[in-house]
Amino acid sequence: MPYSMREIWDSIPAEKKKQDGLWTRWVLRPLSLPPSALALRLSLSANAVSYISALFSIGGGVLFSLDGFTLPLWGVLALNLFSVMDCVDGNIARVTKTAGPWGGWADAVMGFVAYTAVFFATGVYLYRRTLWWPFLLVAGLTSSANLLTRTAYQIYKNIEGGKAHDSVSFERKLAENAGITGFMMPALIVCHIFGGMAVILWFNLAFYGGGCLVTLVKLARKAGKSGKKAGIPRNS
Repeated sequence: MPYSMREIWDSIPAEKKKQDGLWTRWVLRPLSLPPSALALRLSLSANAVSYISALFSIGGGVLFSLDGFTLPLWGVLALNLFSVMDCVDGNIARVTKTAGPWGGWADAVMGFVAYTAVFFATGVYLYRRTLWWPFLLVAGLTSSANLLTRTAYQIYKNIEGGKAHDSVSFERKLAENAGITGFMMPALIVCHIFGGMAVILWFNLAFYGGGCLVTLVKLARKAGKSGKKAGIPRNS
């Protein structure tokens, strides 16, 4: 059954739109409507689109890591297309009412893959142009910090259940605006064309490294308070 772009847009809950970062709300969501309608006409499932989006992130990361100007440009364009596709799979799941645990898990994993691809590709991009190996270390530290933050939050969420959703809402809002569905992706294009890619690398280290520390401390305090209320010793 074909769906119109209006039906696809109306299927997005108001709460979802409210949670979106500025780039997602004003650019990615509108851009995702035509490919969503096309994917539905081709009978592609939300999961199929998630898998295709992973190819954009991995392939884009590889191209972005290469020497020269043209291939890395294609790489950052592919990474930006991933950001659009990351909205498309959700659009399809909602309008067809096929959202489920597997789809949510697959979408999250593809996001982790994209973050890792962007961070490492940025480090390799700078290393190949400067031969300064610390750029690779910074990329690895940034990727590790991002994954640690998400893992720690997911563990806390599993333990606390519904009470965990608002525990890092401010950090999540910042990440929405600065991450792979935020201003990081267009910034990669700008910095590749005009220079300044190192600014993105150092910003990511500060943002995700600092965010990791803040989130861990915040979650540790909340977990400790929950344990005290339940009468459970901290070291049990």
